[in-house]
Amino acid sequence: MNAPRISLPRRGHEQSNGVRPTLRPREQPKQPSAPPGSGGTRRKLQPLPIVGAVLVLIAFLGYVGVYSASTKRTPVLVTTHALAAGTVLSSGDLRTAELAGESSVLASIVPEHDLTQAVGRRLSTALPAGMPLPSGALAAQQSQTSAMTLAVPEFDVSGATLQAGDSVTVLATFGAGSGGATTRPVARDLQILSIGEVPPNADASTTTVPVTLAVTNPSIASSLALANEDAKLDLLLEGASASTAPIPQASQTSAP
Repeated sequence: MNAPRISLPRRGHEQSNGVRPTLRPREQPKQPSAPPGSGGTRRKLQPLPIVGAVLVLIAFLGYVGVYSASTKRTPVLVTTHALAAGTVLSSGDLRTAELAGESSVLASIVPEHDLTQAVGRRLSTALPAGMPLPSGALAAQQSQTSAMTLAVPEFDVSGATLQAGDSVTVLATFGAGSGGATTRPVARDLQILSIGEVPPNADASTTTVPVTLAVTNPSIASSLALANEDAKLDLLLEGASASTAPIPQASQTSAP
């Protein structure tokens, strides 16, 4: 017995229903259209907004720096009262104050933490009250010298406008009021280190003022001490060449 045959339609022939199969081409996806005028390239970032932002940032940082410098205060030393040239500074002559300013200006003023170094230094120039203490106003430190304090009549000090740094000759008058007074120079070319304050409401004819003199030659110390104890002292303010001119002794009995 023979097996039944099954016939399949071949390509190019009609199917059993009489309709020829058709093929449809696959549709390609559409590409997004580029914006007009772009030419298909990405638009470049404009540099002007970036430069403007950088300039604004630089200006802001500069303002912050100036504001910080102008508001930052530094403690410095200030005079409590007027000080004459040659004054030896004490703790009562100075106080602390806070100042704001440029660093170059503040660097020329003695800071608060240098108070101990400033005390004992001598002023090379006069300073008014409330003046910041400049570093340049401090005289150069010198080797320590011997000194002696004498009691000088207040009239002689104020009348001659003596001040620290002046060179003077010490004149001693022995036996004043006895009819046989004698005046002679005790020491010459001595530098005034400091002058004491005059008591308030003091009688200029009887009040004495302590005047400290530098004694570079210790051999005259005993003569100064004796004159300070037994004689009336006067200070002669010397000029540029006065120390070379002789000063003879004078006595009351030798006067005509």
